[in-house]
Amino acid sequence: MNSTSAVITGFGAFVPGEPISNRELQERHGMQFDLDKHEAATGIRTRHWAAPGQATSHIAAGAAEQALQRAGVAASQLDRIILGTSSPDYSNLAAACRVQQLIGASCPASDITAACAGFIYALEQAVCQVRCGARHVLVIGADTKSRFIRANDPVFGPIFSDGGGAVVLSASERAGVGVLDMLLWSDGSGFETLYVPAGGSMMPATHQTLEANLHGTMATMPGKDLALGAAQKMAELGRTLLERNGLQPGEVDVLIPHQANYYIMKRIAEALGIPAERMETVIHRVGNCIAGTIPIALEQAFTQGRLKPGALVLLVAAGAGYSGGAVLYKVPPEHG
Repeated sequence: MNSTSAVITGFGAFVPGEPISNRELQERHGMQFDLDKHEAATGIRTRHWAAPGQATSHIAAGAAEQALQRAGVAASQLDRIILGTSSPDYSNLAAACRVQQLIGASCPASDITAACAGFIYALEQAVCQVRCGARHVLVIGADTKSRFIRANDPVFGPIFSDGGGAVVLSASERAGVGVLDMLLWSDGSGFETLYVPAGGSMMPATHQTLEANLHGTMATMPGKDLALGAAQKMAELGRTLLERNGLQPGEVDVLIPHQANYYIMKRIAEALGIPAERMETVIHRVGNCIAGTIPIALEQAFTQGRLKPGALVLLVAAGAGYSGGAVLYKVPPEHG
């Protein structure tokens, strides 16, 4: 059995442009929504949107360069680049290929699509690569979701945002640290519950799809049901992973859930029995940037000193597809 551990040696994050407040969304972008109710339910006060000509690959590359610098790893040393995203630059190309070119790497590069769980799915592939002999794998979660908001959408318009985070996952001979365990989940019965109807092979873009406003995210079930289902599934995934490793929720030092809205996040922490103060929160400043939320929160936890040596970190995500996952990570002694 391979005893190689997969540890994070570098953290990075990138959000494009200046923060956009809720008031600016209303006054400058013409979005109509109840500001007070929105802030109370979602916790979102600002978000970032990419500029024209700026795509997911540029955001991912920005996060990647910071992670590589902090890891002390050159792009030429990477064995693989894996990008979790549901908003690639083009429908027929992996955005990771442009990331490879932008950062000066030469290794294989690929995308994986698992919506809000995209970073966790990418991380799972990276761990397998490390355990099969790779020394350094760049793992990114990034999305440019502002490009997939339906015109005059008062629900997703104030929530979706652009941003990404990255980690360098490296091989280590130190046992009992790094990624301890992972759990992935999919349920195709929810395939068209939360989706962008047009633009893919099922419904190619036409004048009719544009006129029908079908190129943005749509939900086919009430938002409250989606929120409650997501919170329940994330708590279930986290609990299952802890139990199979003989761990109690009270042993978790840092909880990082996917940041869809603060209402969901609070329910996850409560259901798991983890104090809210141990939950890393970035949604208030970056909104919901889909696959980008977990790695952005990881980077914040690192820069603010919460990833102390020996700390136990639990990541959980669930979203469209349906797809989800959970990760247990133990911070190694040499990285605080």
